[in-house]
Amino acid sequence: EGFGPSVDYRIAALKTLLGKAGPLDEITSETSKAIWRDIRDIRPFADGSGKPVWRVSMTPAQGHQMVLTLRMQAAVSAFYDWQGGLVWLRMEEGDPEAALLRGLLRKHGGGHATLVRAAPAHRAALPVFEPQAPALAALSQRLKQEFDPKNILNPGRMA
Repeated sequence: EGFGPSVDYRIAALKTLLGKAGPLDEITSETSKAIWRDIRDIRPFADGSGKPVWRVSMTPAQGHQMVLTLRMQAAVSAFYDWQGGLVWLRMEEGDPEAALLRGLLRKHGGGHATLVRAAPAHRAALPVFEPQAPALAALSQRLKQEFDPKNILNPGRMA
């Protein structure tokens, strides 16, 4: 009884069940922590390249399909979390491809695309956050005005 023995039992059962498929590796606590730290820190794209990086949140079932469609039109690398519902994208040619990405996002069930990294000229020219529908944008603007009447919190970026 207890968590430890239950985990040990399940590991042994999985090794028996999957052992015929080929060699198995058990991920230890430290290795697991390192893997999750790399996922948290988006290590595959923390390369100092300066290439545009997007954080896309969408329906998990559509994440891979949207990326496949995007790859037919742009050079892009993808990194997935949340079973495909969080997609990190690095645009390999330097152009953030904002209109293309946001258009494909709408075609694949909607979601939000946030430009996390890009050249200063691109960041100045593009909306960093997913553009809101007019009614929602008006509501956001009114809320921001109530909470930040002097417009000192992230001016020009939110609402």
